[in-house]
Amino acid sequence: MPVLRTRLLRQIVAAFLALVIAGMFFVPLLSVVKMAFTADGGFSFASFIKILTSARQYHVIANTLIINIASSLLAATLGVSAAYCIAYTNLPNKKWLHRALLLPLLIPGYIITLAWMQFFAKGGVVASSLRLIFPAISMPNIYSFGGIIFVFAVTKYPIIYTLTLSTFRKIPVDLELAAAVSGCNRRQIFRKVTLPVSMSGLANGVLLVFLSCLDNFGTVAFLGIPAHITVMTTDIYQSVISMSGNSFADASAKSVVLGLIGVAASVLAWRCAGRFVTLQTETEDMNSRILLSRKKARLIQLIMLAGILLINFVPLLTLIQTSLLRAFGLPPTPENMTLENYAFLFSNQKCINAVFNSIILAIVTAIICLIIGTIAAYLLVRCPGHFSRALDFMISIPYSIPGIILGLALILTWAKPLPFIGKTIYGTIFMLLLSYVIRFTALQIRSSSAAILQVDASMEEAGRVNGAHGLRLWFKILLPLIAPGCVSGMGLVFLSTLTELTTSSLLWSAGSETIGVVIYNYTSAGQTTVACAFSVAILIIIGLLAGVQALLSYLIRYKKEEE
Repeated sequence: MPVLRTRLLRQIVAAFLALVIAGMFFVPLLSVVKMAFTADGGFSFASFIKILTSARQYHVIANTLIINIASSLLAATLGVSAAYCIAYTNLPNKKWLHRALLLPLLIPGYIITLAWMQFFAKGGVVASSLRLIFPAISMPNIYSFGGIIFVFAVTKYPIIYTLTLSTFRKIPVDLELAAAVSGCNRRQIFRKVTLPVSMSGLANGVLLVFLSCLDNFGTVAFLGIPAHITVMTTDIYQSVISMSGNSFADASAKSVVLGLIGVAASVLAWRCAGRFVTLQTETEDMNSRILLSRKKARLIQLIMLAGILLINFVPLLTLIQTSLLRAFGLPPTPENMTLENYAFLFSNQKCINAVFNSIILAIVTAIICLIIGTIAAYLLVRCPGHFSRALDFMISIPYSIPGIILGLALILTWAKPLPFIGKTIYGTIFMLLLSYVIRFTALQIRSSSAAILQVDASMEEAGRVNGAHGLRLWFKILLPLIAPGCVSGMGLVFLSTLTELTTSSLLWSAGSETIGVVIYNYTSAGQTTVACAFSVAILIIIGLLAGVQALLSYLIRYKKEEE
């Protein structure tokens, strides 16, 4: 009977959480679909007819597909090449190379975009320095299709790198040895064995990059809007802020189309991955499979270091240099350098409020996601069933839906006054908090699930036999064991919330500005040096927070090992 009561309680909690998530996300999503089929107060296909008969809209959709597909392929090339070198060869200092390759995951995409804007700026530090040596040199135009694709690739390649690195290490050595014995050289082994066996993980990585680019607002807004290159996210954003007669209906119809593109991409990637046989081991093989000579290993290491420095560090240096200039376009001479831009940040109330709002939102979101995500993860692992699977689906979908659609959905749902209270949360900081919890709970679930899977269920049973039930079981047994994984997930949610821009671009209001919104507004207003200074300050904050998280994880792991 106690076992049955426990299972029943778990199913009730799972059902309750599923209903809450359905109310928080799926009801707003239905509002978008309903608005898409509404015109002049009644049911209508007018918005979709307008899209299907508009040459401009086809152009926008084509821009979206071209940029996202090209970015995904270029990111795959970079990610797979780096993963192959790290997984297969005996390069020296691979641990540090691995960490350097992951740097773009810690830095917000719009800050990296801003850094590359300074790197390629015709009146920027790099161009001014190069003209001293090559007077006729001209910098490439980053405000173009090529510029957007390039920036997407160098910011998204770590997604494919991490997935393929794990996949490469799980490929059985016997398969490659058999191909070598059959007369295949290293290139043929990669083409006939390594790549097909790893295609399942690679397809998932390409899909994640495609969806990430589909969701992105900052990069396409920074680089696309000045060049009149419109994609679906910026098109929806411009429709919403236009506040014209049918702007919300048009934006909703475009959101439905954008959602369908995401679903179609997911199905296509799933079908492609299913065509390849996956023959992988359970554990990763950390041994080097290609033993290079010392000279060759050093050469490849130098090439990778040069690439990492150029892609990940040099643009940040130009960002720092620009933040120290008195005015954008001046050469980086001592008389043109100043700290006035940083002094402005400490005296400007908007910047101070943005940092305060973002940190408070990140802390509260991380705590809420930790509670909901860990409970949901426990139910998924320990009590699989219909309600648990429904809960997993409902929490995962919001993270895969573009944030611009979520922002529009929340506007349509929460702009009206709440029942009984007569007030609305639209235009307040609580609107942002709701959107962040909906978007990032899935991140916490993944981390907490991995941690719970490492805890044997027999330890819980032993605790119950000794009288530990309910909260006592959690605080005495479960939480101490799963704390490192939960803290990692909490840190990921915190950083994601701290630097979020896509959803915030629609939901912010005066007094509730966030870091991403303020950087975007300063950049759009032409205050480049201030935007760069604020970005550098945020990078310092992110670095400190990442160090604190690493220290907490180490202390928790150390204490766990001592016990």
